[in-house]
Amino acid sequence: MENVFGEVLALTAALVFGVASTAYTLAGRKFGASLSMALSLIVSLGFYVPLHQLIHGELVPLTAEPDRWLILGLSSLAGFVISALFLLRSFQYIGPRLTMLIGSTSPIFAALLAWAFLGQQLPTFAVIGIAFVVGGVVWVVSERSAQQFDREHAEYGKGLLMAVAAAIGQGAAFALMSEGVAGGFSPMSAGLIRTIVAIAFLWAYIALRGQLRYNLSLIASSPRALAWLVLASVAGPVAGTILILISLQFTSVGVSSTLTNTTPIFLIPITYFAFGEHITARAVIGTLVAIAGVALLFAA
Repeated sequence: MENVFGEVLALTAALVFGVASTAYTLAGRKFGASLSMALSLIVSLGFYVPLHQLIHGELVPLTAEPDRWLILGLSSLAGFVISALFLLRSFQYIGPRLTMLIGSTSPIFAALLAWAFLGQQLPTFAVIGIAFVVGGVVWVVSERSAQQFDREHAEYGKGLLMAVAAAIGQGAAFALMSEGVAGGFSPMSAGLIRTIVAIAFLWAYIALRGQLRYNLSLIASSPRALAWLVLASVAGPVAGTILILISLQFTSVGVSSTLTNTTPIFLIPITYFAFGEHITARAVIGTLVAIAGVALLFAA
């Protein structure tokens, strides 16, 4: 029953991230991806801090062990910073379709890293389920890009390497998060630690690039985009991250990361209603394959 609870939370996180990504898309039309992430973390901090004070009696988890800060900080760097930057660069080199296809392999890297460094084992049914889920997601995502990409004018090999690096970074983030919440550590505290570390590094990155003043003026002139970003921040970095962290206390890294990566499946109906995108037979088949994989994971 505990495993089922963890898997339900991971699926819920996937749905929440689908809502967040839609809001990010609307905000990103004005702000761009890197600024959207940096801003959303600031907004999410405004929710995390009072909630943490209410639940744990302190604004920031300063009483957490230094090792906990280190592990969760590394998880934040792997997921919020390094993986995101590689992902954005990969978009420029090989386009979103191939980047997302390669990104769908992040559960494999998560499971391998958890097996190698955390000693987590996966039952046979879970391995088969992961294969089904990843296969279904890949089948759906491979159709979703409307942007045509010209290989002849791209640094193709560099883009592939960056997409793989982004997938590995996301897998590493899941494995580190699992270790960071081990022993019953508060998911709320873990989420707040990851947010603080990511804010420090992302805004330092923006400042070092000399874009701080320009970005601040852009924020002040875009209230509608900022409203979408607030929604994305509450849904993604706050609700989604907390759901994942709780999930990792009840199920393995491989299962949790795989189910969380079903977000593209949930995006089919979300984008249909939000943007009027047509749902094809291929998308339906991919959804059914992914659902079969989810069933196998629940049976494992």
